[in-house]
Amino acid sequence: MSETQTMLAQMDRYNRLKRESQIEDRATVMTALKACGITKVVIRYDGYGDSGGVEDCQVEGGQGQESLSVPVQTKLVDWSPAEATSHTAPLREVLETLAMQYVAVEHSGWENNEGGSGNIAFDPIADTITVSHTENYISHEDFMHTY
Repeated sequence: MSETQTMLAQMDRYNRLKRESQIEDRATVMTALKACGITKVVIRYDGYGDSGGVEDCQVEGGQGQESLSVPVQTKLVDWSPAEATSHTAPLREVLETLAMQYVAVEHSGWENNEGGSGNIAFDPIADTITVSHTENYISHEDFMHTY
């Protein structure tokens, strides 16, 4: 197998593991939110100029922000060996990571140049994750008139 083929095989394995872990982590998060009595979490993100991230996290139901300190076990996928390992972190950290993964599905690189912003709503009652995204851009309208 050539070096290129080896790299492509590793990339395929990594991407497959990322998709699988995202599906598992989604189910884990929804179960944890329900167990905490949380009815909705909205994560707001913003960025531009090649950097950005989570700005705010609002919680409805449960014990509010306190509920997000409960430990949750998820999967981490490492590029180099393309393997998934178990990882335990507070629910808030897991929510933020999963939220940014869902933004990247349709808007990878959203933080570059003029950037973007949006909200990710986790609704455990409806079992949905909704991404509302705004892309920023500069617009120019040029006019030339000869008389």
